[in-house]
Amino acid sequence: MLTVIFAPIVLGIILFLLPKKWERSRALLALGGTLIVLYVAIRLFGLGEAIANYDWFRFGNFAVGFDLRLYAFSRFIVAAASAFAVLITLYSWKPLSGHPRANEYYAYMLITLGATNGAVLSNNFVVMLVFWETLLLVTYLFITLGKSGAYRTATKSLILGGVADFLLILGIGILWMLTGTLTMNDPQLPVVTTGLAGAAFVLMMIGASAKAGAMPFHTWIPDAAIDAPLPFMAFLPAALEKLLGIYLLARIGMDFFHLDRTMSIVTMTLGAVTILFPVMAALVQKDYKKLLSFHAISQVGYMVLGIGTSTALGIAGGVWHMLNHSMYKSTLFLTGGSVEQQAGTTDLRKLGGLGKAMPLTALAAFVAAASISGIPPFNGYFSKEFIYHAAKEAKLWVFVIAAMLGSTLTLMSFLKLTFATYLGEKKKELAQVKEAHWTMVLPMLIIAAGCVLFGVYNPLPLKLFIQPLLAGSAFAGEGLVLTQHAWQVTPITILAMGFLVLALVAFFAGKAVSRQWLTAVDYIHNAPVLHTLYDWSEKRYFDIYEQGVRFATWLARIVFRGIERSADWVIECFARVFVAVGQGVRKAHTGLLAMYVSWLVFGLVILLLLVGGVF
Repeated sequence: MLTVIFAPIVLGIILFLLPKKWERSRALLALGGTLIVLYVAIRLFGLGEAIANYDWFRFGNFAVGFDLRLYAFSRFIVAAASAFAVLITLYSWKPLSGHPRANEYYAYMLITLGATNGAVLSNNFVVMLVFWETLLLVTYLFITLGKSGAYRTATKSLILGGVADFLLILGIGILWMLTGTLTMNDPQLPVVTTGLAGAAFVLMMIGASAKAGAMPFHTWIPDAAIDAPLPFMAFLPAALEKLLGIYLLARIGMDFFHLDRTMSIVTMTLGAVTILFPVMAALVQKDYKKLLSFHAISQVGYMVLGIGTSTALGIAGGVWHMLNHSMYKSTLFLTGGSVEQQAGTTDLRKLGGLGKAMPLTALAAFVAAASISGIPPFNGYFSKEFIYHAAKEAKLWVFVIAAMLGSTLTLMSFLKLTFATYLGEKKKELAQVKEAHWTMVLPMLIIAAGCVLFGVYNPLPLKLFIQPLLAGSAFAGEGLVLTQHAWQVTPITILAMGFLVLALVAFFAGKAVSRQWLTAVDYIHNAPVLHTLYDWSEKRYFDIYEQGVRFATWLARIVFRGIERSADWVIECFARVFVAVGQGVRKAHTGLLAMYVSWLVFGLVILLLLVGGVF
């Protein structure tokens, strides 16, 4: 466990210090380091539960141990994170070649991997928070490696993440106050979400879901898609932060709290809102990476919705969707990076017909697009089915419809993306475009193949990953029946397929009217009420960061104006006093010698009295 945590962190620090002339060596060392971590993670995956306790900090009766725990859930996340790190490192080889800060990129990547493993393996809330906050800082540094001015987006991610993490820490503090323990598998946990425990749950839920990219702390992600380095979005927001955020959210719902009906509905509502609002924004985007970034946010809603049902089926669906999303979303961002590398742009208005020039990239994009849209037999279909059935079992049909509507809009936006980028006529400016370098193509094809494998042979992830993590929770008795839901044709399944057919009809009807793939869904943007909402969104009225900045600026103006007016009033009062004193003194100066002699005598008398001790 210490190896998968500290080996990549130490190697990252070494790579940070290596001179720039060792460019090729840096990439090889980074790839070798991630392979070693993956090897150790695979070895750990074959083990049972293990706990390691180290004395770390003690102050009187208050003690914090550096406690680590290896069990089914943490093994699963460590193995997945390590595998993604290997593939993204290989992919980064070509785009980062010649980058002036490549040493920083590989260093941050390895430190991110180590901090992720540390947060997942921690069995103490304080230890987890140390690694959790390390990721916040590294994310900021990662983004600064991008385009000129990327520090603004980096600052935005730091502030939004910092606020969410503050809420998480506050929730953990309340939970500690109620239970007296910081150990994550303490027998006193879970607690029922009533009273202060309910407040602790809400605060921790917000912190965990924000790390995964849920609303309303999500607005830095679309900006990072434009400003950050090419592979960043595939590695951190699409993969590791989703794994880590949903890992903690699932543990909050399984191990730390028993959700009552109210808190279950609150969590599911957050999930439904996170599904619909970002996918509506994605629908009208004209940039490849920005469209994907909104879908990276929207898909988190399915995970939050599933976990919020507080049922074995829902939690299994949410965690499975976390894995599936990390796979197909990483693939999609990798394809977007390849398109940008080869075509020089991700503006959909300047793309088209790349399917023949970049067939392998197009194949990976088609597979991932079908997976995220919930089309069988790809992996995204089955995890979404679990979530649909869980919401239906909770007797909350509004969430079933919201989730299916999200899939409808997702399919429509990806039909636009794939047709506008890979099909249709090829632009003259793209005549020389060819397939990306093999180091970029291979990782996306491997992950895309996983999307097919985990869909067609879905018992593999269910038995290997999902059922074991439920075995150690309150839902252990229900984990064995999960595979029964995989290929069942039920009314929910038929309804879900109906929504996908609706997406096809709506898209091609829009294409028939607009005569262009790129504008096939613009009629949604131009609808009377929606047009106003989209305009407000473009002006960032729904961006809590931008509104926070505007409020802070307005408040500062009021405060400084008040301070300025108060200072003017004080100065004016002093001036009036001095003027009055001056006028009085001027009047006293009559120019008569007798007056000045009388003042002198009066002063001498006072002085003598003081010296004589009278006063």
